[in-house]
Amino acid sequence: MSRGIKRNISVLNEDYFWVLDGNSINGKKENHIRIHSKKLTKSILYLDPYNWHFEIKPKTIEKAILFAIEHGWSPEEKGKEMYLSMKNGEELYQLPEGIRFAYLDKNNII
Repeated sequence: MSRGIKRNISVLNEDYFWVLDGNSINGKKENHIRIHSKKLTKSILYLDPYNWHFEIKPKTIEKAILFAIEHGWSPEEKGKEMYLSMKNGEELYQLPEGIRFAYLDKNNII
């Protein structure tokens, strides 16, 4: 993927947009899918797309938003950023403090 993409999505009657910038082939540039509220975003939801089974599709983004909201993410509250990843191709989980990608999480088998 060489260009950035921006898509809209509605979840629980709230409008969001998600962004994924193009990744470099050599792996030096690593990006997250960033999810923002269309109203006011003081906190971004970051989704790690580097899992082997991860598929970038609206259902995955919706599932991440629902998971994040259930686990305390609020785009209106400053300092509520959340980093998520996926294991087993289906199950979302919150990455530990300071960990931004699942492959760096030594406590979790992807």
